[in-house]
Amino acid sequence: MFINAAISLTRPSGFSLEVAMAIKPRGVTALYGPSGSGKTTVLKLLAGLEDGSRGDQINISSDGNIWQDASHFVPPHKRHVGYVFQQPQLFPHLDVRGNLAYASKRAGSQPSAPLAQVCDWLGINHLLTASPAKLSGGEAQRVAIARVLLSGARCLLMDEPLGSVDHAARLQILPYLDRLRRLLDIPIVYVSHGLDEITYLADEVYMLEQGRIKAFGTVFELASSLTLNSQEGDVAAAVVEARVEHHDQAFGLTCLRLDSQSIYVSRCAQSPGTPIRLRIPARDVSLALQVPAQTSILNVLEGVISDIEPLSASPSLLVRVQVGGQYILSRITRKSLQQLELQPGKAVYVQIKTVALLSDLSQQVAISP
Repeated sequence: MFINAAISLTRPSGFSLEVAMAIKPRGVTALYGPSGSGKTTVLKLLAGLEDGSRGDQINISSDGNIWQDASHFVPPHKRHVGYVFQQPQLFPHLDVRGNLAYASKRAGSQPSAPLAQVCDWLGINHLLTASPAKLSGGEAQRVAIARVLLSGARCLLMDEPLGSVDHAARLQILPYLDRLRRLLDIPIVYVSHGLDEITYLADEVYMLEQGRIKAFGTVFELASSLTLNSQEGDVAAAVVEARVEHHDQAFGLTCLRLDSQSIYVSRCAQSPGTPIRLRIPARDVSLALQVPAQTSILNVLEGVISDIEPLSASPSLLVRVQVGGQYILSRITRKSLQQLELQPGKAVYVQIKTVALLSDLSQQVAISP
């Protein structure tokens, strides 16, 4: 299912939404931005839960079939999309199995996947006889996602599905959502203002601000951009993808391949060849003009400065460095920028103190003194 949308609407409150987007038939497309930027409105329009007002221009199609324009409106139940709300909204009078059976019955002969397989994907087999009232927030949300999958949805629309659960539950649910991203041959549109969720799950990102698309790109392009990180302060970070090369049993490390260069992290469980997303905090990256000698920092990469954040009154700024085909951010002082005479196009050595595997958001992997 390939979805195209061109939306131009104005609310009585004065809020206006002007967006155009293309949702690819596979993978996670994220709508990211602050509250009030229009993310949920876009999602509800895609689902057919809202249809705009007179004077609005809304054109939405799927695989060439019109869902909505000036003379057409396909109702939600005929769009074959599944909507996952922030609150699970399970039937309280049915146990988990009953909730899932209801969804399967509605799907008729075209469920997205067999019940047993969906339960395995989301790790809920042990919950089938439980009442919704007995479930934790994270468990209830996983059941809600399973119910949507079993309804025969050909597209998942997820509206801040982790917004109602605590941090620990979010860490437990994210790997299940990532598994769905890898296994399902359908598009997933994911709304969130949590940058950690976006960088963990998304393939492509639309960044919304005040009803407009501020930026668009792959998660690696956008998460490592100055646009996204300029307001993040000390939590600014780049996201890159590497592949497991080999495990160093003697020192308890794993060697990853970042394009043509190597980077070490504490030993991970993934087998050689497995792609892994890494989060590299800008505050833990320093720059040098010569190869560092006699340093305890293992991860030193060669790169070229791509962009530098505009000067301001702040004592520090972000420098974006291209390493192969990807980008790493470094937060340095304005004084260092001047002393090293850094500018776009200049070759530098990137020293990385801390790397976080996004497959384990709760673990910071420090390879340093």
